[in-house]
Amino acid sequence: MDTKIALIGTGGTIAGQGASDTDLTGYTPGILSLQDIVADIPGMRDYGPYAATQFANIESSDITVYQWIKLAKTVQKCVDKDDIGAVVITHGTDSMEETAYFLHLTVHTDKPIIITGSMRPAGAISADGPLNLLQAVQVARTPESHGKGVLVVLNGYIDGARDVTKMNTTNVATFGSPNTGHMGIVQDGMAHFYSVPVRKHTMDSEFGVEQDLPRVDILTCYAGIEEVMGLAILATNPAGLILTGLGHGTIPQVIRNITKNLSIPVVRASRTGSGIVSKVPQDEDAGYYVSDSLSPQKARILLMLALQKERTANDLERIFKEY
Repeated sequence: MDTKIALIGTGGTIAGQGASDTDLTGYTPGILSLQDIVADIPGMRDYGPYAATQFANIESSDITVYQWIKLAKTVQKCVDKDDIGAVVITHGTDSMEETAYFLHLTVHTDKPIIITGSMRPAGAISADGPLNLLQAVQVARTPESHGKGVLVVLNGYIDGARDVTKMNTTNVATFGSPNTGHMGIVQDGMAHFYSVPVRKHTMDSEFGVEQDLPRVDILTCYAGIEEVMGLAILATNPAGLILTGLGHGTIPQVIRNITKNLSIPVVRASRTGSGIVSKVPQDEDAGYYVSDSLSPQKARILLMLALQKERTANDLERIFKEY
């Protein structure tokens, strides 16, 4: 191979260790180094050479916006080098979809960026990390992986960063894209693609990263929610707000009363996990934007990036349609 794959370790279950080989839930993430993980995977050398960086070694539920910014800059520096052909990141699964989408919008390249991890810690019975990482580098070496933005590779499937989500608490088949389906399959040492992302990303993205991103909060609605929950969030003066509504993003009236026509952007999303939240006449009255098919957590990321500069209402409408 003429170019290297930049391997970046951030921790997670793939770097975790349990008290025994049957400990599948009570393990400690982020114990092993990236070098430890790679050393025992058969076939990894066939897809090298590699340049390894231990970015962090944490549980992914602890990742911060500051670390996202730093990671995006790290990945950008990698892909800007002529001798780096692709980037593969090991990451915890809990927030993997969010990190993937953040990089999908902020790293400008057509080189493959692959994120992988595992649902079972190293040393556990049927640990899935070694095969996931091997298949991630196989996808990174597949020429057709170029230009498709950030890809998530686990359990033999390839998913796009915009649509992928974690759908099960412990199953190795947890990742999928409910609205669009898997983008591809990893088999016989290479990626086989059956769809491509159609929304803007990476090379076409207008977003960069700054040290301080505007804070956007999420309020999850539920039957019987009280006004005080919304007031508590608004009292912290966020720059934007995602309302995770019921069904088609329906917002209970008590929350609608205190979030309509605010001076900050308010985006209506859904807690259902699939489908589209489309505009209804009441949104005009309340001044709400809609998330389209983005999950609440990804709508938050897009709004944070959009609010790095002044935006008109038309700007925000466009952004949620294009990304």
